[in-house]
Amino acid sequence: QISRELMAMKHATSKIRTFSDIYCGSETNTTLGFRGEALFSLANISENLIVATRTAEESIGEKMEFNSQGFVRAGSLKPIPRKIGTTVAVVKPFESLPVRRADLMKRIKFYRTKMFKLVQGYAIFTTGVRI
Repeated sequence: QISRELMAMKHATSKIRTFSDIYCGSETNTTLGFRGEALFSLANISENLIVATRTAEESIGEKMEFNSQGFVRAGSLKPIPRKIGTTVAVVKPFESLPVRRADLMKRIKFYRTKMFKLVQGYAIFTTGVRI
């Protein structure tokens, strides 16, 4: 919980603790969490990255917003009621990259279908994760 404010910083997050995690995942193989610089990359290409999270040890969740450099926006840390788990929202993706944004808007149906197939593929083989 102490390091949550750092989760979208470059080089700051990883669930990899041992070399075997690269090939085997966590000890229980129950995580679909972001690895390495995924959150930084999402923050970097968006206007705003919002993360809401709560662990089993906590009675209330926490919401935080990150700017495009991965820093927590001032005053954005707020306690929120939520179920156990984490939700990541990307606000205005590619807003600072007009050519990428134009391509996304032009081919939105293609990218949407591709994204749904990817998520469905994970959902078929993963138990205990709700999408």
